[in-house]
Amino acid sequence: MSPLAIPRRFRRWLSSLPIRWKLAAVTSGLTFIILLAFGFAVGQLTTQQLRDNYAADTKAKAAELSQVLRERNIITASSAPNSLLAPLLRSVNGTADVILRANGSRYAIRGEPGLGPLTGEGVKTVGDLQVSTVALNDPVAGIYPIAWVRYGRSIDRLNASIARIWISILAGALGATLLAALGGVMLARRAMRPIADLTTAAGEIARTRDPEVTLKDPVSEDEVAELTRSFNEMLHELSLARTERESALNRQRAFIADASHELRTPLTSVLANLELLDHSLEGQGRELDLESVESALRSSKRMRRLVADLQILARADSDHDRELEAGDLTSIARHAVDELDPLTDDHTVLLNAPEPVPVCGDGDRLHRIVTNLVDNAVRHTPSGCTVEVRVEADRDSGSARLIVDDDGPGIPDELRPRIFDRFVRSDGPSDRTQGDGTGLGLAIVQAIAQRHGGSARVSDSPKGGAEFIVELPLRQTDQEESVREPLAPI
Repeated sequence: MSPLAIPRRFRRWLSSLPIRWKLAAVTSGLTFIILLAFGFAVGQLTTQQLRDNYAADTKAKAAELSQVLRERNIITASSAPNSLLAPLLRSVNGTADVILRANGSRYAIRGEPGLGPLTGEGVKTVGDLQVSTVALNDPVAGIYPIAWVRYGRSIDRLNASIARIWISILAGALGATLLAALGGVMLARRAMRPIADLTTAAGEIARTRDPEVTLKDPVSEDEVAELTRSFNEMLHELSLARTERESALNRQRAFIADASHELRTPLTSVLANLELLDHSLEGQGRELDLESVESALRSSKRMRRLVADLQILARADSDHDRELEAGDLTSIARHAVDELDPLTDDHTVLLNAPEPVPVCGDGDRLHRIVTNLVDNAVRHTPSGCTVEVRVEADRDSGSARLIVDDDGPGIPDELRPRIFDRFVRSDGPSDRTQGDGTGLGLAIVQAIAQRHGGSARVSDSPKGGAEFIVELPLRQTDQEESVREPLAPI
């Protein structure tokens, strides 16, 4: 593993932490470092003071023992009577001995550990003992020492006291750091609460796409309060912009619907006059005029279909569409197939709808879905192909499916992403009416499906052609509602 892998992972993990935890970690880390440095200084001073006090006590004990021996005058330059010295040394709380200068004789408490070699006056550490050496001067001359008195005591108590001090300092630093971390989390959470409100509001707007959300006015006058005010102003401006955009779209939809409605009357009149002129020119030997009239007649028919499709799309996009009513998708599909039967004499259209499929919708619009899909399949498949219309009900997902598939050449891959876009046409070699479509049929299917709370998609048919699937919400029948109601208690 690379040596930089762990730091990178740590940085990624650290960057994923919430800001309040980062703030708490920083504050508690700084607190721990400061307390640790302060505790180290205090601990050093305290332990040094304890060592000095302990050494002073040891030195005082040795001086006290030397004074007692001097007062009793039981030590001479050549001897120290053991019968008198041993009881005195045993009465000392610790270890003590006397070393004569003349012959180096040593008198100590029997069984006690040695105090090490004589190295002169002062306090030193021998093993786990602290030893203080004091010179005992000649009681007559008072200048030269005749012996040395040594007193030693264990430093275990001193080490235990020092260990307790360091443990207390470390425990205090850790406890204070923990309190600082908890306080930092609480303060950071309180400081980040407005940010959390902003995040919640932004998530709600992203979910509902409704900027009509206003945060509470901040009490403080800090940077977060300024951000909250800016966010409220932004939401207000977004709401105004959305209102203006919806108003403009409504005016545009109304214009398209009105224009489509107004164009239908003159187009119908032009179409009727051209048809009358076409009939009047038949059999009179005016082939050129007849060809012009037929071209104008085809253009007028195409314009009429285009205006009708635009009017349907405008009404589907508008919020003032007709109310949805209870209906049967199977019956709607059957009527649509029967209506298209005279126009599909060179194709085989099969209906597979064995049972009623209740839906809630606009019957005319759902009828238009079926006719558009069947007409699209017939238009873009060669003669002799089979088009199957299936109506299914999925009780588990609560959806009704209308499936129209064929065994034709299918849809080109480059056309699939935009197959439901408006004014998209594919004039392939199997198209029976090339250049005669408006490119709005499948867009109308998708718009109507979405208006009914459903969806439309395309996929490959098991027969090799194209398969269009329209899913609509399945309407719950009265019988199903009564079955799902809980039983009343007896």
